[in-house]
Amino acid sequence: MQLESIIISDFGLFRGEHEIDLSPRTKYNSTRPIILFGGLNGAGKTTILTAIRLAIYGKQALGYSVSQRAYDEYLASKVHRNPNALVASNKSHVGLEFIFYKLGKPTRYKVVRSWTVSGKSVRELLTIHQDDEAIPEFSQDQCQAFLNELIPMGVSELFFFDGEKIKDLAEDGGDIALRDAIRKLLGLDIIERLKSDLHIYVRRQNSKTFSDDSRIQIEQYEKEYAQLKVDIKLEEGKAQEQLPNLTSAKEQLGRLEENLASKGGAWAISRQTLKQNREKLLADKKIIESQVREHLNGLYPLSLAPTLMNQLNEQLKSERVLMEWSSIADAVNQRLALVNDVISEYIPGKSSQAALKKVKEVFADLVTRPKEIKNKEVVHDLSGKDNLQLEDWISEALNQVPVRTLDLRKKLQFLEDELSTVSLQIARAPDQESLQSDLDAIKAKSGEISKLITERNTHLELARRLTWQAIELVRKMRKFEAMRTSGETQGTGNELAKQTIDVLSDFASEMTNRKVVKLEEEFAKTFARLARKSDATVRAQIDPSSFEVHLFNKNGKGIPKKDLSAGEKQIYAVAMLEALAKTSGRKLPIIIDTPLGRLDSHHREKLINNYFPLASHQVIILSTDTEVDKNFYEDLNKHVSHCYHIKYDETEGASEITEGYFWKSLPVNQESPSHAT
Repeated sequence: MQLESIIISDFGLFRGEHEIDLSPRTKYNSTRPIILFGGLNGAGKTTILTAIRLAIYGKQALGYSVSQRAYDEYLASKVHRNPNALVASNKSHVGLEFIFYKLGKPTRYKVVRSWTVSGKSVRELLTIHQDDEAIPEFSQDQCQAFLNELIPMGVSELFFFDGEKIKDLAEDGGDIALRDAIRKLLGLDIIERLKSDLHIYVRRQNSKTFSDDSRIQIEQYEKEYAQLKVDIKLEEGKAQEQLPNLTSAKEQLGRLEENLASKGGAWAISRQTLKQNREKLLADKKIIESQVREHLNGLYPLSLAPTLMNQLNEQLKSERVLMEWSSIADAVNQRLALVNDVISEYIPGKSSQAALKKVKEVFADLVTRPKEIKNKEVVHDLSGKDNLQLEDWISEALNQVPVRTLDLRKKLQFLEDELSTVSLQIARAPDQESLQSDLDAIKAKSGEISKLITERNTHLELARRLTWQAIELVRKMRKFEAMRTSGETQGTGNELAKQTIDVLSDFASEMTNRKVVKLEEEFAKTFARLARKSDATVRAQIDPSSFEVHLFNKNGKGIPKKDLSAGEKQIYAVAMLEALAKTSGRKLPIIIDTPLGRLDSHHREKLINNYFPLASHQVIILSTDTEVDKNFYEDLNKHVSHCYHIKYDETEGASEITEGYFWKSLPVNQESPSHAT
C-alpha cells in the first residue's frame, strides 16, 4: 500500500481545503521514502494522523466501544471554527487517496468521509472510488466493511502510531499493550467472539432440557450478564468520549504555553526562583569577600615579594646556623680554658704546652667558623623560636598563600559572573502581573486536563471491575449448567459446537505460538540494528499465554526491563513495533507522530540513520523542531522526499501548511510540484 495524498477540509485547525501530496518522490534516480512534517506542539501535526485514521475507519478510529452519540459529538468538534466568520461552517471532510497492491497488481482507491452538522444531529457520508470509478452498489456499512477488510484496524495500529503508542509499549506495564497488539494482529479477538457465540448456542440448546426452575435461573444469569455487558460498554464509551476533549485540551494547553513563552513567560515563571538565587549568590559573595579581607590581612603582603622573601629566608637560615655554632663554640672555649688550667696544674713544663695543643686540635672543628657562614653576621638577632616561626610564615607566604589567593579569586569571579547572568535574566523577565492572565489560563487548562484524565480513569476502572464481575458470572453460569447436564446425552449440534470451540482454542494457541517465535526473531534483529551500543545483543522471550516479555543479553543473562534507561525503553518499543509490523506480513506505510521525545541524541541518531530510512517504502514523520533539528535533518536529508511545515496563526485561529521545513524553504527548482493548497 502507498498513500498518494490526503485531503483535509475545514477539519480541526485547518481552514478551507488542503490537498497534501504524500507520494514519495524520486531524486537523483533514487526514490526517497520519507515525507517529513514539522510543526510546534499544538500546531496540528497530530491532526494529519487523525485525519488518515478517521478517513479509513470512521467511528472505529476512536475505539470499538465508542457510542454513536460520542462519535457524532467528536465529528462536530472537528469542524473548523473560524472566529472571524459571520456564519460558522457546519461541514467538514477528510479524504485519502492510496494505491493498494494485490498479487502485484495496483489498484487506486479514493476514500472521502464527509459530515454535516445540523443542531445536535450529524449526517455522515462515506464514498469510495476504485480506479476513478465509484462503487455504487455498496451501502455505507458495506463501504466501511470493505475498508476494514482492506486494511484491518488491528494491523494498521502497528503502522500508524504516535509517541503514546511507543510510551505504552516502553513502560513497565507495556506487556498489556503488547498483548492487545498481538491479539488484534492474529485476530484472536474475533476468535473469542466466535467462541462466545458458540457458548451461547450450547447454553440455549442445553436449557431446553432443564427444569423450569433451572431455566429461570439460567435466564436470570443471562439477564445479569447482558446488563453487565451494557454497563461495561457504557463505561468504556464514557471513557472514550473523554478522548476528543482531552486531545483538544492538550492542544489548547500547548498553544497557551507557546504564547506564554513568546512573551518571556519562561523567565517570568522562574522570576521568584531567580530572585532567590540572586539573594543566595549575594550572601555567598559576602562570605567570600570576608574571607578575602581576612586573607589580605594575613600573610598575603609577604607573597607579593617572593625574591625578597627568599633572600630573607636564606639570611634567617644562615643566622640560625651561625647562632647555633656560636653557642657551641663559646661552650667549647670555656671548657678548653678549664682543661688548660688542669693540664698546667698536673703536667709540668713543655709537656703541658704540648698536651694543650693536642687538645685544641681535637676541638678545632667545633670552634672554627664553617665556610657557609664564614662571612655571615647576625643582623636580626632573633631567638631560635622566633627565627623558626618567621621561616614558617615565609614558607606559607611563598607556597600556600598563592594557591589560596587563586582559589578565592576564582570563587569570587564565578559568583560575580553568576550574579551578572541572573541579574540579566531578571531584567529580561516581564512582571508576573502582566502575564497573570496567561498563567491563570494555563493553570485552569491544566486543571481541566487533570479532571478529564481522572474522570476517564474512573470510567476505565469501573469497566474493569464490571468485566471481572462478568467473568465470574460466566464461570458460575457454566458450573450451574455443567451440574444439570452431567450424564445427559448431548445433541449433534451441541457436540459440533463444543468440538468447534476446542478446535478454535487449539488453532488460536498454535497460531499464537508460531507468531510469537517469528516476533522474537524479528525483535532481536531490529533491536540490534537500533541499539546505541555496537555490541548490544538482546533476545526477547515472549510468553504465548500472558505475552509477558523477558529480555536476555548475549550471555543468556536476564535483563530486567526496569533497568533499561528511558532511551533504551523507547528503542525497545520501536523495535517491538517494527517486529510486529514485519510479523504481520503486510507492507503498509509507516506514520509516526512525535517519535523522538524521550530519546537522547545518541539514540535519536540511531533511529534517524537505522530506522526511519529502512522502516518502510513510505515513512511519514510528524516532528517538532527539537526532535528533528538542523543536525538530524542533515543526516536524514538524503532519505527525505519532501517536507511540510505546519504553522499556527494566532490571529487567524488556524494552521497553514507550506512545503519546506522550519528553517528550509521550498527550493525554486523543486523536482515535483506540491499538491498542498
